[in-house]
Amino acid sequence: MPDEPRNILVMLPNWVGDAVMFTPLLRQLRRQFPQAQMTLAGRAGPVAVLRPNPWTDKLLVAAALADLWRLRERGFDLAVLGPNSFRAALGAWLAGARRRVGYGRNGRGLLLSEALQPPRQAKGEFAIVPAIDYYLGLGRALGCQADDRRMELQIDPQDQQRAGRLLEQAGFDPARPLAVLNPGGSYGTAKLYPAGRFAAVADGLADRLGFQIVINAGPGEQAIAQAIQQAMGRPPLLDLAAVGNSLGLLKAIIARSSLVVTNDTGPRHIAAALGANLVTIFGPTDPGRTELYYSRERIVRVDLPCSPCQKKTCPLAEEKGRHRCMLAISPEMVLAAAGEMGR
Repeated sequence: MPDEPRNILVMLPNWVGDAVMFTPLLRQLRRQFPQAQMTLAGRAGPVAVLRPNPWTDKLLVAAALADLWRLRERGFDLAVLGPNSFRAALGAWLAGARRRVGYGRNGRGLLLSEALQPPRQAKGEFAIVPAIDYYLGLGRALGCQADDRRMELQIDPQDQQRAGRLLEQAGFDPARPLAVLNPGGSYGTAKLYPAGRFAAVADGLADRLGFQIVINAGPGEQAIAQAIQQAMGRPPLLDLAAVGNSLGLLKAIIARSSLVVTNDTGPRHIAAALGANLVTIFGPTDPGRTELYYSRERIVRVDLPCSPCQKKTCPLAEEKGRHRCMLAISPEMVLAAAGEMGR
């Protein structure tokens, strides 16, 4: 049995949503090793969404292998690898961690001191396992109980104050509920619900259910937000793309919201971690891969022979129904799901 680690490096998954689904593991690692110093390292987005948090001592943006090499002097006893990539295993080795625990995938077994076997189907293919459970498997290998799947996030007080100021300046009415619409998604265009239909959803939420609408847009998504606003019957309360958006601000706004309507992308996971009612529009991606175990979510999806394909761009030609997994979902279907959640 290895000695209990005193200094742990945790390498975060590469996507914001996955970083949120990683939080049950972080909580279990802290419970298992209460005296250890724990450092999180990852890309800017995952680090930002986990700042602040109650489990780790340091959060570092380490996007390049050279960043991890410079961590060698910290003397890590243990590295826990969220990403499955060869690069992540090489980074943990460069960081000098004595124990390197991760799944033995992508030819990186020799770089790991403990290469876990990924779940497989009977014929040997990788099994479809919800990401939360997949990450908790790392915890079980380290002796964690790993039975609490609940995601959680914290909000910086400065972001809370900024969110309050922006809503007040926009004319927010505390007597009416707030809904955040998230029409973007960095994964690819295939899972983007059309802007015109998002606009119809926004109008329906405002007219029928009395919601005040906030549109979220990340880097490179301003054009989508603008297209929705132009198609709406009335302007939104707030366009986060126009006020210098950040993940911290988005968390603070979602925490004040009664409802989030989103594509299958990072803000979906943020909303679930912060306890908002949630409607998620699924097209080409498989809900089974990102099961959130969250009772306040409604998934809107049409079962088609070509879906889920997991493709970033739709492979179908126009005459064969390009983007039909999204086009088959009407605004009325989304509004019905939102109506089930109430205000």
